[in-house]
Amino acid sequence: MSTTAYIKNEVADSNNNILYSIHATISGDGATPMIKTMMGSKVPVGYADDGMPIYQEIDEKDVQIEEQKFMALSIKLQKAFSEYNGLNPDVVNMIGDESK
Repeated sequence: MSTTAYIKNEVADSNNNILYSIHATISGDGATPMIKTMMGSKVPVGYADDGMPIYQEIDEKDVQIEEQKFMALSIKLQKAFSEYNGLNPDVVNMIGDESK
């Protein structure tokens, strides 16, 4: 039996509009987790005089920080699931080492 988990972190603004979400599937196969960041649907925070929507800016540095924290969690979970499945958890950190 193997264990698989889908994890997701949604980052929202102060009005609970989803700015972006980060996703990963953890399968316990020893592979380095791959994370995917998806931008949320853009909800205007206002409108200019000419009717052009104004969107909230998303700081790339904030996205990178959240991705790093999410990747650390993904690696921790992948190591635990890999060990549970009888694999060496140390190979999780290096891309491609799961086949060794």
